Amino acid sequence: MLLAKIAAVAILVWFYYSAKEHNQEPFKWIIIGLIGFGITWEAAHLLTDALTNNRIVASTLPAVIATVGAALVRQKLLADAKRDNA
Repeated sequence: MLLAKIAAVAILVWFYYSAKEHNQEPFKWIIIGLIGFGITWEAAHLLTDALTNNRIVASTLPAVIATVGAALVRQKLLADAKRDNA
């Protein structure tokens, strides 16, 4: 759970600076990024709890999967920002 909290803060900072870099609204990007992270984390958490009894895997894997999910959300936001600026 601590890894997920640290990753969520890193996502917050990452999305903030990405939005500023592309002249977008940082607050909007932060909210979208954290929602994407949270939904992906919850889905991965439920899945790993159902599939494994290993506590290390059940606590680490959802944070990693959620970070990848947030990165995909960021790619979509970047593509939309480039399209809007073109």
